[in-house]
Amino acid sequence: MTHTVIIPLFNKASYIAQTLHSLLRQHKMPEELIIVDDASTDHSLSITHEFLRNHAAEFGHCRIQVIELSENKGPGNARNIGFAASSCELISFLDADDEYHPSLLEIVAEAFNKHQLDFMVLDITFMPCREIYPNLEPLKKYLEPIAADLYLIKDPLGAVSSPHFIMGVGSNVITKRKWIAAHQYIAEAQLNEGIDFWYRVLKGILNSEPGKIALQTGGYLYVNEVPGSLSRKHYSHFKQIELPPVILRYINSKDKHDRLLMGMIGERWYRHALKNLISNHQKVYFMWHHRRFLTPYLGYLLLKMNVRS
Repeated sequence: MTHTVIIPLFNKASYIAQTLHSLLRQHKMPEELIIVDDASTDHSLSITHEFLRNHAAEFGHCRIQVIELSENKGPGNARNIGFAASSCELISFLDADDEYHPSLLEIVAEAFNKHQLDFMVLDITFMPCREIYPNLEPLKKYLEPIAADLYLIKDPLGAVSSPHFIMGVGSNVITKRKWIAAHQYIAEAQLNEGIDFWYRVLKGILNSEPGKIALQTGGYLYVNEVPGSLSRKHYSHFKQIELPPVILRYINSKDKHDRLLMGMIGERWYRHALKNLISNHQKVYFMWHHRRFLTPYLGYLLLKMNVRS
């Protein structure tokens, strides 16, 4: 199957060369590489062009396109634009500070062909600590081994709404192009926008047909823990903390999995806020300002207890 890799790029001058080098090391090159520069203000774009010039022959028959945006509108918008320019059967979005193991694209092509997959989630190796997520032990009831390090997910919505699962974090989803066509990232969102997007794509697959959803383990995706990233950012005012789109989208949903996902993301969001707000006063203001989510959150805790039992 042909494969497009889309890289949204914004101010990753320290990482973009090694990200691109991880594609050069692939045993199976992608057929298409699309880089969308979101109006970077550092040297990311010049480093990208220099790398592509210096390694043009090594990319072989891979079609390369660099799209330069004149205005910064966020990674979701850059991914939407990259997807609109793509043409291959498989699509993956590779963040400009992440890397692929040399065998990944070859393994992905074989798995999609042999097992007729629709959607694949990759486990993540966080660098430099080399911790691998997710932990498979609490997820065993969802997983059916079908090959080395490859599992069919038997209850996909149950798995991805579990607090033990990771989907849409970093660059850890690969799917067929046809399943993305009806969906877009929320352009302006930057907090858990990937989780929101991929959950909608997954539900779209499962609403159309049973679908074959897989988890590829083995640590083939490296996610760099970048200083200044959203997970490490500190806030002086509670209004600086974005409301994840999943919460607003499913706040009134009666669907069990929607509510589980919303609650799980809401719990992470609260913890993120209380950890990274620098003032105790601002923490109190945050809790009061968002008090309307307390009742749905308590409902989530009850639902989670019922699911466990």
